[in-house]
Amino acid sequence: MSRLLDNSLHADNEWSPLRAVIVGKAGYSRFPNDPLHMIKATMPPEHHQQFTSDRAFPPEIVRLAEQELNCFVSILRRERVLVYRPKDMDWGKVGGYTAAMPRDGLIYDHRGLFCMEITQSRDRACVWKPLQGLAEDKRVTVVRAPKTPCPDTIYDGVGTEGQPHTCAINNSRPAFDAADFLRFGKTLLGQLSNVTNLEGLSYLRRAVPDEYTVKILDITDPHAMHIDATLLPLRDGLLVYNPARVTEEALKRHSVLASWELHAYPFSPRETVGPPLYMTSPWIVLNLLSLDGKRVIVEAQEDELADWLETLGMEPIRCPFRNVNSLGGSFHCATVDLVRHDCQDR
Repeated sequence: MSRLLDNSLHADNEWSPLRAVIVGKAGYSRFPNDPLHMIKATMPPEHHQQFTSDRAFPPEIVRLAEQELNCFVSILRRERVLVYRPKDMDWGKVGGYTAAMPRDGLIYDHRGLFCMEITQSRDRACVWKPLQGLAEDKRVTVVRAPKTPCPDTIYDGVGTEGQPHTCAINNSRPAFDAADFLRFGKTLLGQLSNVTNLEGLSYLRRAVPDEYTVKILDITDPHAMHIDATLLPLRDGLLVYNPARVTEEALKRHSVLASWELHAYPFSPRETVGPPLYMTSPWIVLNLLSLDGKRVIVEAQEDELADWLETLGMEPIRCPFRNVNSLGGSFHCATVDLVRHDCQDR
């Protein structure tokens, strides 16, 4: 990465002008090999049977997803954004899920990029393996999970047959995914979820610098896993939210959003014809990437969303991404910001 970037890493928010970014790769993607109760807690019920041990995603979906990611990269480079790509990784041989969603395990603070290995899942802990060259860069810190009991006890007492679903993990050790948090200057706004627990929250608060604050939203989503289809900050002072998962009242409780213009997404997204959404709901439409607070990358077929974003003063840039969606994420999941200019501390 040092050959790609001569300037310091700086990306304190989700909307300032993007200058450098990591974009994932889809090759060899496999279904996550998580316990059945985790699958039932987080994945669409019609696709639970797909999540069996050592199962690859359909080759045609993976091939087309790689084409879509390459198209995305071309758009970003056309906009003069420097792009860093992971190395190819055969997940069937090394064990793991995909390199298409690097946001799951990477998060930024002002000291540089953090590679997180603190997750409930061994497959997701491998998310940054294709980016291990990052660990040699002085601007990158690897935050490794503390040693845990063997065998791991994070699923003990949860997922019992007949027990009402509360959360798919316990608090026996820290666990969190970086994608459960968004950056609002020196405030990280996030959620507790089926992959982020209280111990993980405490660990993150200790890991970030003292001037950073980590705040937790009151989310009404029993299937919560990653926050970037719940909140969509488009520019400084403008945010779109998923009214099925969070209320405006809950958002306004946080001082970092007190003066913001908040818009509930007014439509009910529908699953369209195309590759199955194995791992997400149709709300994946809100998983977007803001280039500079004016322009935003949207899925090529999302006409309703694109037209509505224009009424908010945004300029949608369309990119096909249906097959990437099928692998479990969209534009925000598939990227990690390295440099955003003109970042304002909040």
